[in-house]
Amino acid sequence: WVSWLIILVFLIVWWVALLIGGLAVILALLYFTGISEGLARSVSGLLGYIILIPLTLLFIYVDGSLDRIKEMLRFGSVKRTLILILAIPIVVTLIGWILTFIYNVLWYWIFGELSIDADMGTNWESNSIDIALLFLMVAIVGPIAEELMFRGYILDAINRKHSDWTAIIWSSILFSLVHFLGGFFYIGATLIGGIMYGWIRVRTGSLLTPIACHMMWNMLA
Repeated sequence: WVSWLIILVFLIVWWVALLIGGLAVILALLYFTGISEGLARSVSGLLGYIILIPLTLLFIYVDGSLDRIKEMLRFGSVKRTLILILAIPIVVTLIGWILTFIYNVLWYWIFGELSIDADMGTNWESNSIDIALLFLMVAIVGPIAEELMFRGYILDAINRKHSDWTAIIWSSILFSLVHFLGGFFYIGATLIGGIMYGWIRVRTGSLLTPIACHMMWNMLA
């Protein structure tokens, strides 16, 4: 229970830092600079995730697992790298499409038509800088920060005390719960992604693959 308490405390600190820090930056940017809401969201998200990466590494250091993370981030040969960051992510993304489609259909049958507010304040009519920063936040920096935390730190921390599947399921549940602001549908969707990325992390022994899978999914979204 001490191990679980440490994991949950670190997770709460991680989530609060992202949420409170992000809101503070958004409000400051809107108030002092007068930039668009979309650009403010993108900048705050980028800053938040950039801060969370060293914070997560600090958690891993305290946990005594930095060497393990270095090994999981090792590229190796060109062939191995292409398999880990391109071939497997393409297959996982295709499977993710199928599972998400099934999930959408089941949701529609049970709860009725789905309504999701996916407005980030930036669209294709926004200027190039706004679009580029949103893309950088959603498709590059965000997946790195989230995978480092959930498949890098939390999954391994649980796995030391429990089985592979216990670690995969619980790290996925925690991953989905921090996305609760998106609503119940989004919690289920991120749970599916979390289980896939966790299984891939365990099977490959690499953190590069779930990062690439997460990037590919967010990029397409």
